[in-house]
Amino acid sequence: MKSRLATALVAALILGAGLLALSCKGKSNPAGPGGTADVTINIVANAGTNSYSPNPDTISVGQTVAWHNLDGATHTATSNTVGVFDTGNLASGATSSPKALAQGTYPYHCAIHGAIMMSGTLVVRVTP
Repeated sequence: MKSRLATALVAALILGAGLLALSCKGKSNPAGPGGTADVTINIVANAGTNSYSPNPDTISVGQTVAWHNLDGATHTATSNTVGVFDTGNLASGATSSPKALAQGTYPYHCAIHGAIMMSGTLVVRVTP
């Protein structure tokens, strides 16, 4: 009985975090340690491709992106290509510094939990 209750509670927390993240889609990053960014991607859970929201996300060349950790655990957003971007460890509630990227597709993951447990994709395109 306790196991079912615990499972239901975890599922409700993940769903709630996902809904909160969706409500923030497209909004600018709130002022905080990372300043402001054109686009904010939320870290919502340790849940595979559902860990980052929105995922995938698309920005335009010249825009900046930041990651904001809404989960209770520390996470990162680290490019699968070494040296492109790495937020470093983001504690719960922390926001990375804004980052501008060149045109391309950037798969990324949490360096703490690994690409199988947490992965995302950011597409940077030229706006017509």
